[in-house]
Amino acid sequence: MKRLLVALVMCLALVGFPAQASAHQVETFYTLDNQLEFQSQFSSGEPFVGATVSIYAPNNPDQPWMTTTTDSEGRFAFVPDESIPGDWEVAIEDDTRSHADYWTVPVGDKGIIYDAISLDSTEDVHYRAAAAFMPLVFSIGGALAWLGFTRRRR
Repeated sequence: MKRLLVALVMCLALVGFPAQASAHQVETFYTLDNQLEFQSQFSSGEPFVGATVSIYAPNNPDQPWMTTTTDSEGRFAFVPDESIPGDWEVAIEDDTRSHADYWTVPVGDKGIIYDAISLDSTEDVHYRAAAAFMPLVFSIGGALAWLGFTRRRR
């Protein structure tokens, strides 16, 4: 029984507290010259090459206004249509959406409002998956601990 409990604790440590892999977190930087240029990379510094980029205009948030992919340095650029003011949404995702960044680019009547560009969300589904299994792990661990405790009392 002790071996089973030790094995359960080890599994809980491995599954319940995943270490963040160095290449999983997406970091995106941007600059504004004649166009708005983004550069996305993993936290290891490796460029986010070939990521799918979908840009949504405020007047049609369900249909991409523009789609492109990041280049070999994780870069892409665009110029929003100034005649469509509002919050433009930029989604930078891999094919499985397991790594992504989501940005909001506000556009006013004078163009991009640079200081108001904001990161909406950064996702790493590896943590989401681990969190989804935690109730199961704790339930099994609790049941095994209860069984061990009741057997000792006899």
